[in-house]
Amino acid sequence: MARYGRRIRLESVPSAAEWAKVAAATICGKPKEIKALPWFWSDQYDLKLQIAGLNTGYDEVVLSGNPTRDCDFTCYYLRSAELIAADCINRPRDFMFSKRVITQQLPIGRAELSPAGAV
Repeated sequence: MARYGRRIRLESVPSAAEWAKVAAATICGKPKEIKALPWFWSDQYDLKLQIAGLNTGYDEVVLSGNPTRDCDFTCYYLRSAELIAADCINRPRDFMFSKRVITQQLPIGRAELSPAGAV
């Protein structure tokens, strides 16, 4: 996977869709790499788990929400102050925000990830 500079096996619907595009391009003689951000979701009873990016190689975690008290929180994973992944529990807005920030490599401050009083 070009984004991570190594081969990665991802078993998810979004990954399968990306590989279908690669296969079609290859058949047409136009090889392409997967550049899309890996993302996943799972609905477990009343919980919606959504993951943007891969949390390998992070050096800091910023928590928004309180997982011991609430059933909605987000763990943001940073490497050298850059957002590289997010695990979102019942927080679809955080998930969509994280996908955009990670994909576009937008600068983001820790205060924007966990506003005062959010933890």
